[in-house]
Amino acid sequence: MKPALSTSEAARWLGISKSTLIRAVNRGEIQPAFRTPGRHLRFTPDSLREIRRQLEAPLGEVG
Repeated sequence: MKPALSTSEAARWLGISKSTLIRAVNRGEIQPAFRTPGRHLRFTPDSLREIRRQLEAPLGEVG
């Protein structure tokens, strides 16, 4: 896996749509690893593993 993935690549890896990922970032529910100088979202393998863990956790266990 590359050091940092684009929004499309990250969404594909998580099994969600790109628009769902962007909405979650805009609502503050998911944090990207960083933004490029052009303001593009980037996600690292570690950040994606944490996001996936949160998405798979039962509702009472998140947080």
